[in-house]
Amino acid sequence: MSAFENPCAFEVRILKPGDEPRLAAFFARHPDHTLFQRSNLRRAGAVDDGRRYGGTYAAAMAADEVVGVVAHYWNGTVMPLAPEGGRAVRVLLDAALAASGRPITGVIGGWDQVAAALMYPALRGRVARRCDREILFALPLACLAVPPLLSDGEVAVRPMDDSDMPLLAAWRVEYLVETFALPRSAATWDEAQRDIAAWHGEGRAWVAEARGRPVAFSGFNAALPDVVQIGGVYTPPFGRARGFARAAVAGSLLQARDAGAGRAVLFTDVANTPAQRAYRALGFEPVADWGMVRY
Repeated sequence: MSAFENPCAFEVRILKPGDEPRLAAFFARHPDHTLFQRSNLRRAGAVDDGRRYGGTYAAAMAADEVVGVVAHYWNGTVMPLAPEGGRAVRVLLDAALAASGRPITGVIGGWDQVAAALMYPALRGRVARRCDREILFALPLACLAVPPLLSDGEVAVRPMDDSDMPLLAAWRVEYLVETFALPRSAATWDEAQRDIAAWHGEGRAWVAEARGRPVAFSGFNAALPDVVQIGGVYTPPFGRARGFARAAVAGSLLQARDAGAGRAVLFTDVANTPAQRAYRALGFEPVADWGMVRY
């Protein structure tokens, strides 16, 4: 019987400053599955003081080594990674929630991990704004296929600048409304502005232009020096089905590659076949089942 089949066989520990190396070593064993966690850890450390990227890390420890983690972040999102089973997810969720003192606003991770979290008593039967099975894709950036719109110069991709903020915040509102069924409210507008401002401040926001007109957005919702995670891709209705989003993603990845990144990951809904075709055309291939829930 493994420690995960018998939760009493491992120690549950809330990680603190100084525990970052052992936590990073665990995440490094699951690199494509932990871009959010590794990026957040790099920015905030093992600290949960309410600031962006901070979180509570409830770890399963065996011989002083991390063998499983449930992270509960500043925004309420839970990210479980307990490789051998649902019972461990539930035990670690108990510890993470008790330590963080905040509610759960969403769950992201491998599909088996998300499914286990959804059986947690506080989540079982709870109505979600979005609960989707997704596909996790990955791409070695040396294999990136540049779309003709970009290679022929019909579309140019540049980093966001300050003057883009009003437009991209408005686009982000529409993304949140379309993706998560959020209302067009002051709270959604505030969330959109925070997201875009953070990505811009960290150099993770990109604008595709055609004839000088912004036509699509691509962002990195997590980033490390060697790998980036695509997120928040948005094309306004006037530009859809014209290849602009594909060009935006490719252009942002070319610039990430020039800066030293060698790999990219992203995830998209199993039902979103147009997005899957677009990402496969760039060279992305599926690597895992994924899941995303937002309440």
